[in-house]
Amino acid sequence: MDRAMTFLAGAALGAGLMYVFDPQMGRRRRALARDQAIGLAHDARDAADVVARDLSNRAQGLASGDLSVMAGGKRALRHPFRGRWSPSARALMGLAGGGLMLFGLTQDAPEACILGTVGLALAAEGITNAGLDDITRRSQQLAGAACDVASRASDRLGLTGKTQAASQARQPAPAGV
Repeated sequence: MDRAMTFLAGAALGAGLMYVFDPQMGRRRRALARDQAIGLAHDARDAADVVARDLSNRAQGLASGDLSVMAGGKRALRHPFRGRWSPSARALMGLAGGGLMLFGLTQDAPEACILGTVGLALAAEGITNAGLDDITRRSQQLAGAACDVASRASDRLGLTGKTQAASQARQPAPAGV
């Protein structure tokens, strides 16, 4: 088996050298290959410059603390965990969160729990594009709806006196107090 592979590799190398060093067309083929390699090198350099400039601009924006976005014609301060991320940032956040969660699976108990939780939170925010404020607001709305359903059920059962006092005791104080 090794002899057959060695023979085939030698035959392929010989055919390639014969193709490139052909006395009639070899010079033209080498020039075309050289021009294509130079063109690819220029394209790679241009792409690297664009990526470097973009990353530099993003890093300067983060370093200056500019987490603002245009909201209704006004600049509004945006917290990093309030959702509304660009698709590329969401993909990076999801990948980083998934990687952090998988890395947490290889660790021992305390580190694994912390890394897994943080990774899962990052991945969830990247996938859903919902910020932490959105999630807490939804949970408060759900709790309020559950209290409303419970009070309606108690009204129908004739338990209104007991549940009204309990629901008033559970309601949060007004924000200004």
